[in-house]
Amino acid sequence: MDRGYESFSLFEHGNRLPACNYVVRLRTKDKGAIREISALPNQECDLEMTFNITNSAKQKKLHPEYHKINAPNRRYKDKYSPKYRTAHWDFESFCPVHCRIVKLKINDPLSGKTKWEVLATNLSPSDFPLSEMRNLYHLRWDIESSFRKLKYDLGAVCFHSKKPAFQEIELYSQLIMFNVVNRIISLCRIADAHRKWPHEIDFKEAANIVHRYYTTPMIGNSKQMIEEIEAYHHPVRKGRQYPRPLRFQGSVSLNYRIS
Repeated sequence: MDRGYESFSLFEHGNRLPACNYVVRLRTKDKGAIREISALPNQECDLEMTFNITNSAKQKKLHPEYHKINAPNRRYKDKYSPKYRTAHWDFESFCPVHCRIVKLKINDPLSGKTKWEVLATNLSPSDFPLSEMRNLYHLRWDIESSFRKLKYDLGAVCFHSKKPAFQEIELYSQLIMFNVVNRIISLCRIADAHRKWPHEIDFKEAANIVHRYYTTPMIGNSKQMIEEIEAYHHPVRKGRQYPRPLRFQGSVSLNYRIS
């Protein structure tokens, strides 16, 4: 999981669920960084840490070193409370959260510089030593490219419903569509030609074609659909960089969202 999404509730869910492993990037410098993570030395380390978590103001006052979660207990209400946007804490009022903290020096192939990354995980250090954790970190690029397709090509960046239950249904439907499109793309073949760059199928165009064929099944068969998808491809140029445009993200009108 990428940086900025870490939470103690997420760690504890991963620790308690059977056969559930996680690797999460942690923030190290900004205001949202965990106190113990910011204090780590600038050297590679592999540590077992315990974070004492509470949602009680009384416990925080008695033990200032505790981490307080600003999430009141609403056990008497429905789990989809109107105030569901507040921080979530699904466990006891006091709970020690255990996780393994790994600090690595990563060589950035694009900039040529080295940087420090901190990972939180519950993977065993005997099965995944420091070198294996570095390999796992580099695998995140495939995950990020998949999330980019899910968010922007399939429209998961905006929901049509305000209720969390319906938003969950939308997200699962988009995940199913993502898997269907990828499976169909794996059946496509790009004509072998003498090109400067290798080519790949355009995911967004493939998703539009699959959506059209599934909603109007009388327009053709699966063979025609694959042939149409194979016509849309683009070159793959590795190592390209663009300046990141930082702009205000406004709300998207419901009439203009991808359906």
